[in-house]
Amino acid sequence: MIYSYFMSIPFLESKTYESDRTTLSLFNYPDKASIINGENTNDFDSFKPKTIQTSKITLVVILEGTINFEFRQHEQKCTIGESLIIPPHKAVRLIATQTNEISKTNNLSWLELQIPIEIVNLTISQHSKIGIENNSIWQFGENPINVTHDTSIKKSIIRLIDLFTEEHYNQDAFIDFALKELILRFVRTPARDKIEIEKDKELEDETNPSIEAVLGYIKEHIDEPISIDTLTDIASMSKAAFFRTFKETLDISPIDYINRERVEVAKNRLVDISKSVTDICYELGYNHMTYFIRVFKKYEGITPKQFQIKEKKKNKEENKESQENN
Repeated sequence: MIYSYFMSIPFLESKTYESDRTTLSLFNYPDKASIINGENTNDFDSFKPKTIQTSKITLVVILEGTINFEFRQHEQKCTIGESLIIPPHKAVRLIATQTNEISKTNNLSWLELQIPIEIVNLTISQHSKIGIENNSIWQFGENPINVTHDTSIKKSIIRLIDLFTEEHYNQDAFIDFALKELILRFVRTPARDKIEIEKDKELEDETNPSIEAVLGYIKEHIDEPISIDTLTDIASMSKAAFFRTFKETLDISPIDYINRERVEVAKNRLVDISKSVTDICYELGYNHMTYFIRVFKKYEGITPKQFQIKEKKKNKEENKESQENN
């Protein structure tokens, strides 16, 4: 079973659950000493370090045990009652630690919740009174954030696990509602302050001043064509030095960074079905529709139009469900 902090959650086998927009994976590696009936090949001793890296925000919630997370050669510990928020496209390595201080065993359980960034952006812009900068895009910064739960976050996590693991009518709609609640819980608690502090600290401690100036320019001109020559002038570097420094600082090329940011803004705007894909393409500084579609599909796996149709369908189902509940 899962101990202590999440005592109300029954024992669950390692398994991945999918809704139409999110994925929840449960991982359970019990101590061999705690296995009573039969053999279990999925025990603590069989756990191997793993790397998490996706195009979505990944929330890692520790249910039992302690895990060390490695990111860019830095290590931090996460234990029961804590979560790690991993920004999109960032590679984080998970390493189990021996002997849980609470249960005195090597039980290890955690969940990984993958959340599309557009769900976070849309939820906050629609329901939260908290101001959001950068074209309504919520920024988690470049580094993973370790967050301690309060009671409301704990209850929201338990509710999500229940919804994912129990098949029922309109399951996807209920999962969406619970996911939005969890997002708002995070941004309305001290977790939000920690996210903002960490983001500001990254810019202050890690970002090359020249690259920081470039990022500011990209943010202010995301709706316009942005040339590499302009960015190299701002950074006062040669093109080769600029590409190398940018990559070393942010672990992504300048072109990929601009495209990624524009895709995030595009997803936020595509939710407005009154706007056409063509309008959004040119609003974001793209000169060719085919290139915009190709870039969007690279990051999201579907075309902008398919994304817009999908969002329209989801909103329609949510409105219908809301009306039925009222």
